[in-house]
Amino acid sequence: MMSSETIELLKSLASAIVGSGLTLAVIAKFGQGWFFKKIDSKYASELAEKNNQLMGQLESKKNELNKQLQIEVTHIKSELDVLGSQQSKFLDMKVTSILTLNQQHYLAVKEIKALTDITHMWVEEAALYFKVQIDERNNEGLSDYSVYRKMHQQRWNKFDTAANAAFNKYAECLALNMTILPQSLVSEEMQLVDLCKTVLSGASMNFSRAMNFSEYIVNPEDCDGTEEEFMMELNNEHAKAIAHKQYIDQLSDDLFSKSQRSRVLIDSLLSHRSDG
Repeated sequence: MMSSETIELLKSLASAIVGSGLTLAVIAKFGQGWFFKKIDSKYASELAEKNNQLMGQLESKKNELNKQLQIEVTHIKSELDVLGSQQSKFLDMKVTSILTLNQQHYLAVKEIKALTDITHMWVEEAALYFKVQIDERNNEGLSDYSVYRKMHQQRWNKFDTAANAAFNKYAECLALNMTILPQSLVSEEMQLVDLCKTVLSGASMNFSRAMNFSEYIVNPEDCDGTEEEFMMELNNEHAKAIAHKQYIDQLSDDLFSKSQRSRVLIDSLLSHRSDG
């Protein structure tokens, strides 16, 4: 026989599962074991159903997460590809800028060398022209140099124009590419630009003064000086012309080594890209 406490418990349980068709009479007839088996079976079924629902939800969430992850991975790869492409383009710009700058430097040095060579030659010619006359004359006046002077001045302007045009292109190339060029190269090129600019300015003043003195020396009394003073000034200009020529000759001789340094720099930049 069931105790009264058990009967009360069964009543409350039975009221909860009336929909299942069980009654106290049936419970009493078949016993507690049968009843609890039914209860276990029902809850097991519900639990299995809920478990299936949860598993389905988890699977759905997992698929959604996988899908989202694939989208993120694709997006990141796309961004990396874009970044890699941009870095590659930037490196190509660097290499191109280095090569272009080398070319402009070569052309500038070539034209400035032509200018300093011709300046040296004509200033030396003027200095020797009067030196020989002074050394060999017998109290005679100096021969006029005006024909040579006018001819040289006309021709010299063409060399000066070409040299300045080439230099301006070189300086402009450096200025436009300064932000992407390696700092070490920028510092080196700025020094070269300053040197070329100094030589250009010096050559212009050098030639102009030498030609003026070649005029003053013929009639020194009309120019507030003496023959000896103007000859000394002419010799000084000759010395300056030699110095200018030597500066540019050295730059011209260094063109090959400068090209080699640029080659090493470019190889270094390309190796960094390969390592990346």
